[in-house]
Amino acid sequence: MARIIDHPWDTLKQLSIPIWFFDIEKENIYVSERLKDQWNLDSTVLNKQGLMRFIHKDDVAHLDHHAMTKNRHFFYMNYRLLNNGTYEWMKDIVTPFFDENGSIIGYTGTGAPDSAYIEELDRIKKAVVEIGDAFLSYNGQDFFDFLVEYLSSVLGVETVLVGELTGEAKSEVTAISLSHKGEISSGLHYSVKDTPFEQIMRTHECYYPKDVGRLFPGDILIRDYGVKSYLGKALLNSDGDVIGILAIMDNQTQTSGPLSKALFQIFADRTANELSRMQAEKKLEMLSQYDPLTGLITRTYLSGILGDEIQSKNEKENNMALLLIDIDNFKMINDSWGHAKGDELLRQFSRYLRQTFAQHDAVISRISSDEFVVLLKHVQTLEELEEISDHVIHSMRRPFLIGEKEFYNTVSIGVTFTKSRIRGHYSGETLLRHADAAMHKAKRNGKNRYAVYEEKMSEQMREELHLKQSLHHALDKSQFELHYQPQVCGRTSRVIGYESLIRWNHPDYGLLSPHYFISLAEESGMIIEIGEWVLQEACLQTRRWQVEDRRPDLKISVNLSAQQFKDLNLPGKVLHALNVSGLPPQSLILEITETMVLQDFDRSIDTLNGLREKGIQVHLDDFGVGFSSLSYLNRLPVDAIKIDRSFINQISERGKDVPIVNAIISMAKSLGLQVIAEGVETREHISYLKQKGCYEYQGYYFSKPVPASLVNN
Repeated sequence: MARIIDHPWDTLKQLSIPIWFFDIEKENIYVSERLKDQWNLDSTVLNKQGLMRFIHKDDVAHLDHHAMTKNRHFFYMNYRLLNNGTYEWMKDIVTPFFDENGSIIGYTGTGAPDSAYIEELDRIKKAVVEIGDAFLSYNGQDFFDFLVEYLSSVLGVETVLVGELTGEAKSEVTAISLSHKGEISSGLHYSVKDTPFEQIMRTHECYYPKDVGRLFPGDILIRDYGVKSYLGKALLNSDGDVIGILAIMDNQTQTSGPLSKALFQIFADRTANELSRMQAEKKLEMLSQYDPLTGLITRTYLSGILGDEIQSKNEKENNMALLLIDIDNFKMINDSWGHAKGDELLRQFSRYLRQTFAQHDAVISRISSDEFVVLLKHVQTLEELEEISDHVIHSMRRPFLIGEKEFYNTVSIGVTFTKSRIRGHYSGETLLRHADAAMHKAKRNGKNRYAVYEEKMSEQMREELHLKQSLHHALDKSQFELHYQPQVCGRTSRVIGYESLIRWNHPDYGLLSPHYFISLAEESGMIIEIGEWVLQEACLQTRRWQVEDRRPDLKISVNLSAQQFKDLNLPGKVLHALNVSGLPPQSLILEITETMVLQDFDRSIDTLNGLREKGIQVHLDDFGVGFSSLSYLNRLPVDAIKIDRSFINQISERGKDVPIVNAIISMAKSLGLQVIAEGVETREHISYLKQKGCYEYQGYYFSKPVPASLVNN
């Protein structure tokens, strides 16, 4: 809200003229310093009883406020005032003052106005009374248009302007309403520099009774309108900041007296109220349409655009597409580094999206914390859309620099492709749900990829919701179990260890692999608790095998989640699991991924060094599918790398990725690292890997993952 005068006397007492104000509620009369001296009073504030000593007893009835409140317009009042021992007749013009609800709160008058004051008061007070009704009956643009037209007419000036400060650093004024020679317009923009506005911004007012054009030759408004006199007041908000101006201009010399200026200030205060209210409405509208952090449109605004786009009849009958882009593991960044860095990542990612889709007819929206939607209005084919999605996935391999740290992030994308002939069959919210279902499919498939919506995904979303709800009770109900897949030495054909893989024995869906629920556990935050259970259970079971089978050299591999790896208490939790189980540290292998490491490379190195100092081994899982780089691998304290199964599958087909397998093995040898091949399914795989110097394998050729009870079989 704009600055509201708490008491009319706050303004009136600043005047150098003789003036008084009668407060109905307090029954006090306030007099100016000049009137105090003129009446020979002891104080500038008198109660009603004190005033009786100066007013003739026959005229006291004039001060009955019950009688006075019947007058809602100015009126003349005659009374006799004791001055230097004698009574003098006074003829006063009395004007009511109103509060924001239109109720009379008091009256003002002057001590002994001469004819010039009476003329000015007749004109200005009449304006106050009449415009008071307008303050109550108009708002918004209608209010400003009425104000400038009415003031121009009543004050007899050519030009009245209500302007709002706009532009960079509030360096421009935009006319909300401008009355010039009876014509009302709006939207005029011009610079504050070298205009009376500069003084208004500094001192909150300016008054040039003549020759203003000579003082401001560069002011286009003054020049074009031939303005000679200028009176301006600042419009202030509740913090006292200038948000606009109210100015009256004329091609004649102005003779505005002090009282005119005071009443003009009242107009300015009331106008500031309305401007503040209008700005607050605009701000609320902006907040509903634009995200304040990124500047992208909100989900609400996007829904409206989607609805319009769906219903539009484009002559070219263009197909339409949505990409719902989710930043993988964003919660972990917020939890580990704080919301300030998370917010900066969101801002940089928003700029990245704007740059990426600058050449497309696209609308970009931030619909939730880490989810963004790109509406592509003109897409020819699904293949084109898949190329765009691939480009986004691969271009994310560059880091985001936040402060002095590099953050590597991946995204999961849900894609909907709606052909022009059927787009009218869907609502915007339906298309967003489809994109969301596809995005969750991409997450279930391992993140860092896209998925195109299919009808069956909606049912999968409902199943996913059911899984998420029942996941909270799975640990308490002992529904999780571990399966183990052997890792085999190619030189001895002996099992040298196992990888532990969690399964969920769901009461409705049966035995579920991690593919179905790990992403849900990450979203819900339960992954930490589940990960601790896996670590403890795997250590206990492996120690049993070491003792019962007399295999002290047997090792166990445990996968860490991204959230576990960021947990500052991870080393302590690992040591606790080893102590409880009795498993030697050198028997435990922790598997991590490249993406986890690159979230914070320096901290990752510290964490890994701390674990390896205890004798625990670290393997880099799924190597080759992320941001594989010799430069960072050379610095990373790991013991082995595991070649992702997608590359091993290419061996049988002599696919294009076979040279990558050769390069990974060669690179690992040069760095002194072990190499383990995942997804080994045929004898041909083994022969090829042995030929290239890889002698540790894991895959269905030896065994699928099985419960602990079946391991020895």
